[in-house]
Amino acid sequence: MNIEKIKYFIDLVECRNFTETAKKNFVSQTTISQQIASLEKEFNTVLFDRKQIPIELTQAGWLFYGEATILWKQYNHMKAKLANYQQKSKQTLSIEYSAITDLQRLITLTPNFKEQYPNIELEIGKVLLKNIPEYLEKGIYDLAIAFDSAFVGKENIRTIPIYQGQYCAVVSHLHPLFDHQSIAKQDLYQYPLVMLNPNVIGNSYDLMIEHAIKDGFQPNILRTVDDVETELFHILTENLIGFFPDNYQLLYPEDKVRLIPLEDSHHLFKIEIGYLKDNPNPALQSFLHHIHHWISQ
Repeated sequence: MNIEKIKYFIDLVECRNFTETAKKNFVSQTTISQQIASLEKEFNTVLFDRKQIPIELTQAGWLFYGEATILWKQYNHMKAKLANYQQKSKQTLSIEYSAITDLQRLITLTPNFKEQYPNIELEIGKVLLKNIPEYLEKGIYDLAIAFDSAFVGKENIRTIPIYQGQYCAVVSHLHPLFDHQSIAKQDLYQYPLVMLNPNVIGNSYDLMIEHAIKDGFQPNILRTVDDVETELFHILTENLIGFFPDNYQLLYPEDKVRLIPLEDSHHLFKIEIGYLKDNPNPALQSFLHHIHHWISQ
């Protein structure tokens, strides 16, 4: 199978249009159509429902998409490693993250690391939280910075905590709890909630429910959404309550939306660095040495 077919497929999923996909790849629309038809023939399945406008993936197509993105990432990771090997003196450390809060922790570490190890190039990729451990285990990334929930039950992944905090309630200025300096559990759970979809955050969704039950309440989750921006939209327009980490920096003014601490709640979290315990990449060892030194200061 030509690896370019995978790229065309992924781009078509994202563009949802043959013409736009062709423009993105500087080929004809006929080329895209032929390559997708070739994939469907090779795997003996229909990947797209072409009757829909814009086109939609079939159930088999969604399954194929999950595997295709992993394959494409592995291919590019391999290319980068070989390119650096040919340069001899250069090393690469590939890092995955899932949220802006992860990236903010990484930014604080990077300047001193780059100064100490100028021959190591950092490659950064954002992925869904639920995919963090899988991509580590498959060698697509050397390192992950993510919420601790991503690594639960993964015995082959070692972790280093670099931040710990608690989740806050996020409420709009129209919500009855907006003026509270902190929110008691009995007040919090009487209102409907919005959360990120379990298809996005994986077992973090179940852990959030477990934390609520430990607080003594069954949460009323009215909506689930695919990203933080949509979550904030529903918080602002429907007066739903969201859960955000206490170190999240809202892009809205404080008179419109606030993070409010929860009183005596089990909604706690850590941000951790995760890595495979048998990863031989020397760049990883250098980074871990830097991390341990940074933590000890």
